[in-house]
Amino acid sequence: MLKKGPMNKKLSLLVCALAFGVTLVAQPSYDNCNSPIKIGDITKYCSKVGEFTTVDATPSGYGASTCWSTSPGDVWFAFRAFASDVNITIIGANVAGTPGGTLRTMQAALYSGVCGGTLQEINCGTDNRNAGILSLYEGGLVVGRDYLLRIDGRSAATGTFQLCINNYFPPARAEQDCNRATIICNNAPFVNQTFFGAGVDRDEADDSCLGEGNIGTSESQSTWYSWVAVSDCKFTFTLTPLNPSDDIDFAVYELPNGINDCSNKKVLRCNATAPPCAGPTGLNLTSTDLTENFNCNAGEDGFCKYIDMEAGKAYTICINNFTNTGIGFSMDWGGCDFVGPTAAFNINPPTGLKCETDFIVTDSSSFLGGRIRSWEWNFGVDAIPAKGSGQGPHKVNYFSFGEKFLTLTLETDLGCKITEVRRIFVEPCCEDLPTLRLVIDSIFDVKCFGQSNGRVVFRGVAGTPYKDSETNEQFYQFSLDGINFAPLKELNNLPAGTYKLYIQDAKGCMSMIDFTINQPPPVVVDAGPDQSVILGKTVTLSASVSPLNLYSYHWSTSEISPCTDCPSISFLPKNSGYHYVTATDENGCFGIDSVYIAVEKKYKVVFPNVISSNGDGINDRFRIVSDESLEKIDLVEIYDRWGGRVYSREDVSFSDLEALWNGDFKGRPVAPGVFVYLVRARFIDGVTKDYSGDLTVLR
Repeated sequence: MLKKGPMNKKLSLLVCALAFGVTLVAQPSYDNCNSPIKIGDITKYCSKVGEFTTVDATPSGYGASTCWSTSPGDVWFAFRAFASDVNITIIGANVAGTPGGTLRTMQAALYSGVCGGTLQEINCGTDNRNAGILSLYEGGLVVGRDYLLRIDGRSAATGTFQLCINNYFPPARAEQDCNRATIICNNAPFVNQTFFGAGVDRDEADDSCLGEGNIGTSESQSTWYSWVAVSDCKFTFTLTPLNPSDDIDFAVYELPNGINDCSNKKVLRCNATAPPCAGPTGLNLTSTDLTENFNCNAGEDGFCKYIDMEAGKAYTICINNFTNTGIGFSMDWGGCDFVGPTAAFNINPPTGLKCETDFIVTDSSSFLGGRIRSWEWNFGVDAIPAKGSGQGPHKVNYFSFGEKFLTLTLETDLGCKITEVRRIFVEPCCEDLPTLRLVIDSIFDVKCFGQSNGRVVFRGVAGTPYKDSETNEQFYQFSLDGINFAPLKELNNLPAGTYKLYIQDAKGCMSMIDFTINQPPPVVVDAGPDQSVILGKTVTLSASVSPLNLYSYHWSTSEISPCTDCPSISFLPKNSGYHYVTATDENGCFGIDSVYIAVEKKYKVVFPNVISSNGDGINDRFRIVSDESLEKIDLVEIYDRWGGRVYSREDVSFSDLEALWNGDFKGRPVAPGVFVYLVRARFIDGVTKDYSGDLTVLR
C-alpha cells in the first residue's frame, strides 16, 4: 500500500527488498546453455577486460566435459562460424602479466548440437599450468553452423575474464624453416594458434636483430611465411599475441632468388623490442625505425616503417615467440595483394532455390601464376552431399530451408591456400508435407505477483524436424516473435501475460499457438497511518494484509521490540523515522509497507526553587520531576554561596529522583540561605542536557 509521509516515505519494492536482505538471484544471465551470450561477428572479437564472470554461476546439468574433473559453475556463449577455423582465448588473472580478469584457472569446451538435448563435444581444454590464460583451437568448422562455448573455473575457481575469438580461413600448415615457408597468396587475416619449435635450422634469423645475444639460437619458437607481391605498394601488417603478455619478434626479408630460395636473403626490417614495448607489433605508415633491437628505448613502440614492396618480388617473414609460452598470434595484413589464385564458382539456377531442389555448382577459379592442385568444397548446413572435391560440377540440394553458405578452398602447386564463401538463401518447401503442429505439455505460472519465473514446456509434432548431422538429434525451431527462432524445448523466466508461440520446421513450415502465464494477486500490506508521539510514550503498530492468507511477519525497526514477527508490535520510539513490515506467505511471496513515527521531544524536567528541610515530611528534599523521556540523571551538584560543594551524586535512576539532597552537609543541617544546583540529565534518546538554578533552603 502506497501512502504519503512527511518525506514521501515509500521506497520502491526493490529498495526495500535490498534493505531487508531479501534474497535476489545473482547468477550471470548466461548461466545456462539455453540462454547463452550470442556473439555476432567473431572475425576478430575481443570483449572488454573482466566483462564476463563465473562468480555465482551454477552447474548446467551437463556434467564435466571430457578433459575436466568437475563442473562447479559454468557460463555459456554461442556463435555462428563464418570461416573454418577458430581460436578462442580466455584471459583471467594471467600470471605472465596483462590480466584480463580475476579468474585464476579456467576450463573450456566447444560444442555443436542442440541445447537441452544432445551436445557433441568438439574440443576441450583446461588451464593445467594455473597460468590464468587458456587458448583453444579448432579447425574444420562448418560455415553457417552455430556452436556453443562453455567456460568454467577449474577446481571451483571463480572470477572475471576476457574472451577473445578469431574465426578465419588458415593458410597452409605453418612451417619453421625459411626454404619450406608457408606460402601466403591473399591478404586475409589469420591466426597461428601455437608455436611448436624452431625447425631444422634454429639460427636462420641470425643475420637480423633476432640474432643479437642469441648465439646459434636466433629462433626459439618460430614460423616462416613467404609471398610474392602483385604490385608496387606500401607493405604493412600487425602481429597481435593471443597472450597479451607474450613478446613476439619478427624479421622481414627480400628473397632475391625467388620464393622458397633463402640463399642471399636480404633483411629489410627487424623488431625485437622487449617489454614494455612488447605487445602488438609490425609495420605501419607512421614509424620511422628500420630496426628495434632487444630493448625498449625512448620513442620505440614495437613497430617499424612500412616497406616499399615491388611487383613480382618475393618476400619472407620470420615470426618468433621470444617468451616461449607456445601461444600464437593473429596476423592482419595491410592493403597489399599477394600473388595467388582467384577462387570463384557459379550456381545454377542462381536464384529461386528451394529445399529438396537440386542445383549445380561449377568451378570458375583461375590462377595465371601457377597451377591449382586441389578443390575442396563444403556446401554448408543440411547440404546433400555435405562436401565435395575436384572442380566438379557438383549436384547439391538442401534438406532444410534458410540461410546457407558454400565454401570453396583452393590449394596451388606452391602449397598456398585461398577460400571463397558464397551466401545463398533456400526458400521454404511446405507443399504436400505433413501438417506441422505445436503441443504445449505444461505451463508453470508465475510464483509471486510481478516476478518473471513463469515457464512453458512444448514440442513439435509432424512436419519435418531438423536433424543435426553430427548428433542425429531431431528438433524444431521455436520463437515468441515469429522472427528469431531457436531450437528450444521450453521457455523460462517469463512474466505473466498472454503469448504467441511459433514453431518452424526444416522445410520452413510454420504453426502457432496461444498460451497464458498467470500470476497470483499481489501481497498488499498496510502498516497503518503515520503517527506522532511524545518522547517516552509507547506506540503500537498493527499490519493488515490482503488477500487473506497465512503470513509470517518481519518488522524492521531501529527500536527494541518484544516481538518482530507478530502482526502487531508495541515499542518506545526514541527518534523520528520509518518502520517497515514485511508479510510473507507460504510460497515466499511478500509485500512491504512502512509507517512514519514522528517523535516530539519536549525534554520536560522540573526543579524545586525552595526546600524547607525541617523534618515535617513536606518539601524536605531537593527532588526532580520529569516524564518517561528521562532515562537518568548523570550528575547532581549543589554549591553554597561561597562556591563550596555541599552535595554531589552520580547516576541517579528515574526511581530515585525524589531521594536527593536533604539540606545536610557532613551530617549537619546547613544554614538557611541561597544555594546553586547543577544537573546533567540524560534522556532515553541519548541526548544530555545541563540545567542550573537557585535553590533556597528554609528552616
